[in-house]
Amino acid sequence: MTCPQVLNSIGLVMGMVGVIIIFKFGPPQPNLETGVSIVLSPNNILSDGRKVSQYDLDAEEAKKMHSCMSKCGLSMIFIGFAFQLGATWWS
Repeated sequence: MTCPQVLNSIGLVMGMVGVIIIFKFGPPQPNLETGVSIVLSPNNILSDGRKVSQYDLDAEEAKKMHSCMSKCGLSMIFIGFAFQLGATWWS
């Protein structure tokens, strides 16, 4: 295999992995829900036994991980395209 073929293959694999990550952890979308919700105090206990404050912490952690993974997926796609572009210029 020549160097451009290796670069192209690396780029394709990175692009495919990035697309899979984006499929699972797509970029965050705006909240378009309508209506009014009931606000609970941080010490209220939910049906699963957790307090509202713990639920909020868990939701914030999930939001951070989701955002990080979506950025990683987009970065992998971009870097994969850069590898493919490099392979094209190399040959």
